Amino acid sequence: MQMERIARCPVGHLCAGAAAAVMAALATGCSSSDDDGGADEASDALETPRQGGHLVLPSIEPHYMNPILETRFERASMFVFEGLVGLDNELEAVPRLAESWNVSEDGKRIEFSLRDDVRWHDGEPLSSEDVAFTFEALRGTEAPTVWQTYMADVDAVEAPDDHTVVVTYDEPYAPALKTWTMGILPAHIYDDADDIKDSEANYEPVGTGPYRLARWERGERIVLSANQDWWYQEDDAARVEGAGRRGEEPRGFPYVDSIEIRFGIQNQLGALEENRIDFADVAHVSAWSQTQLGDFREHFEASSVIESEFWGIAWNSQRGPLDDPEVRIALSHALDRGRIINDVLLGQAQPLSAPFFPTMFGDDPSIAPYPFDLDEAAERLDAAGYHEEDGERLSIDLIIARSPHRRPAEEVLAIYRSDLAEIGVNLEIHTLDPSEFENRRVLFEYDALYFGWVPDIPDPDPSILLHSSQIEGGLNLAAFAHGEVDDLLESARSSADRADRAELYRELHRLVHELEPYTMLYAPYGHYAWNRRVRGVNPSDIGPQPPFPGAARWFVVPTSEAATASQL
Repeated sequence: MQMERIARCPVGHLCAGAAAAVMAALATGCSSSDDDGGADEASDALETPRQGGHLVLPSIEPHYMNPILETRFERASMFVFEGLVGLDNELEAVPRLAESWNVSEDGKRIEFSLRDDVRWHDGEPLSSEDVAFTFEALRGTEAPTVWQTYMADVDAVEAPDDHTVVVTYDEPYAPALKTWTMGILPAHIYDDADDIKDSEANYEPVGTGPYRLARWERGERIVLSANQDWWYQEDDAARVEGAGRRGEEPRGFPYVDSIEIRFGIQNQLGALEENRIDFADVAHVSAWSQTQLGDFREHFEASSVIESEFWGIAWNSQRGPLDDPEVRIALSHALDRGRIINDVLLGQAQPLSAPFFPTMFGDDPSIAPYPFDLDEAAERLDAAGYHEEDGERLSIDLIIARSPHRRPAEEVLAIYRSDLAEIGVNLEIHTLDPSEFENRRVLFEYDALYFGWVPDIPDPDPSILLHSSQIEGGLNLAAFAHGEVDDLLESARSSADRADRAELYRELHRLVHELEPYTMLYAPYGHYAWNRRVRGVNPSDIGPQPPFPGAARWFVVPTSEAATASQL
């Protein structure tokens, strides 16, 4: 998940009617004729990649620049480290550090062939020993990391020669290939510590990616410089004229010379308009309408993206009364999800009834969330033995991490708290600093936990949230254990047949809905805006699962050209 993706997740969803209105508004501002050849030429020139320039992107600050230790979504490591495989626009696996692979018929063995032209940022060649080291380091660290869950079925990683990696699994594991999007670490850099969590290399990273660390100013920013020796070139057409320096050959990706990752920006849209950053997460839907105005669009672009993300409340099933499914269902009946989506999110979200992503297969759309019904909620609590006396029935402590994007959460919880009070339930909300939140999460010192979730790999498997093995040291936030749920998860994980997995997940969806360890809130769209001088942008390129080659294909044009183009 990346637990402190809790602090990042943008809110959004452009409903069909609004989308049509936006498209109509954009169309009104465009015209075409047989005499606009000059405009076409200017537009073509604007979209021609060129070398140089500087980008400023917002992000939270990483704890580590180590792709297997960092548990939060941040935007620095994706530029520095690479996995054996990448993802395409459909989130399917494509070659990256591995140029090819073979999967055995029984699904228990993958043989990767590594590229022979990849070098670490310090000039050392990538080898299969680095991949084997990364796996052993992951398995050996005491630091919490979701990648241990994804690699739990791996029996061994072997390096028979410098460019061959053989991975064997105890059982077939359906998403196995996509787990190797995990960043690979350099073995020769991490030889200074028994546990990688204690290595200085976590703060002076060496990767193979399109950018290398130039400097890290703690609490302020990270500056990355282009890796001019990056192995990836799409084809000769990707090489841009004028890219060489002092007589060097022109190079292709990455186009932008340097990227600055700036921390702690509270109002990203305002910072974008003030030219302090070049890309913004539009964190609250009320600001989204601003991005559709003509004055704004003269200088900036804006886009909505369907994302793999949801928000919910985890009920600690190790504590009474939340160990009773009837109580959890009653509390779900007290949630006015429709009001939250319409009034807080301005209709820009979709409801969910289980922890399945709307962008992936597996959910059963016929299963609706429990409807808002305070009478039903009160009756269920009475039946469970929690009767109202003098206006009080029970009290629930809910924890939430302090975040720059708390506004929607505050409004959501204010509505929920008010409705719960109507049936005698007191919802005590505790907003905690991230470190205290994490400490209490690990110890399950809460009745309820408000969270956002973004997957680390593009696969619907919800084991990390639901399997009993993830209670201790994992991210089963509800401390939920159920034998039949475990069996369904394990069967789906081990099946190579997508249709079979989908049917198992639909059965799981039904069962989880009956048990309600989580009350799911909504799945939002992401809203983004960026400076017109930045071209080639797909907001997903700097998201949690960027399509390869991601932002390495972005380029920058002079502000004067971008402004002229906006008037064409």
